[in-house]
Amino acid sequence: MCLNFMDIFTQVAILFIIILVGYFVRRFNMLDDESTSKLSSLVMNIFLPAMIITAMQIDFEAELIPKMLSLFVVSMVMFAVSIIISFIMKLFVKSESELGIYQYALVFSNSGFMGYPVVEAVLGSGGIFYAAIFNLPFNFICFTLGVYFLSKGRPGKKFSLKSMVNSSIIAVVIGLILFFTKTKLPVFINEPLVLLGNVTTPLSMLVIGSMLAGSSATECFKMPKMYILTFLRLIVIPVAVFIVLKPFNFDSLVMAIPVVIGAMPSAANTAIMANEYGADVSLASQAVFFTTLFSVVSIPLISVLLLS
Repeated sequence: MCLNFMDIFTQVAILFIIILVGYFVRRFNMLDDESTSKLSSLVMNIFLPAMIITAMQIDFEAELIPKMLSLFVVSMVMFAVSIIISFIMKLFVKSESELGIYQYALVFSNSGFMGYPVVEAVLGSGGIFYAAIFNLPFNFICFTLGVYFLSKGRPGKKFSLKSMVNSSIIAVVIGLILFFTKTKLPVFINEPLVLLGNVTTPLSMLVIGSMLAGSSATECFKMPKMYILTFLRLIVIPVAVFIVLKPFNFDSLVMAIPVVIGAMPSAANTAIMANEYGADVSLASQAVFFTTLFSVVSIPLISVLLLS
């Protein structure tokens, strides 16, 4: 796999510019909390599922199944590595409530809002199919271990099976059923889904920008712990995942997906989940902002160094 730093930097920079547009749109009061929340809901429940279903409309080939199983296993390995690394923050964060946010921000990358668009930019549209398989364990771990991180010492909501079911998971299931049954959607259904899916990338970036505008951006630069978080999230985790997986000689695509997803900034839902479970929303938003800011350089750097 031959990757060029400037090509990937250009693609990520394009996405980041749209994030900046979302940031200033919010600053000029063209978006507020309510409208951002509604746009976020549209992305997660309509546009992203549409993109996933259409991306999975590929011809069934028996040789793809081992690769899909490998991606599922590799995904679990990536989460295991991320969880282990997240405990490093115990050396720097004494408050249990703060530690939970830092650990959540380390373990869960922005695999949805930013991950799919970047995978498409780096690996092409075919990469989305594999990214969807790779992301299957995300919800289970997010609503079990993630809830544990964010609700340390707090009474509140607990894990439920219902919380794991969302539109993206349903879209993956639909996509897999269509894939394994060799069913192609009729044009009058597929084309609207393609058009809806095409909205995912720009709108996702606008939503991230609007979310970031709600955080105290300048405070991040005065917080040493935020630099440690960013270094671990953007550099240490993808490098560690690569080192762990390298001896197994996986297919180049199977190696590329966890490295690219692992190099993403903290999950955009960090602040949303923090709010849901009574954690510090401001700190969670700052974690998303700071890691996203530096990811514009780290993503192409990591992709070229590890995958070329």
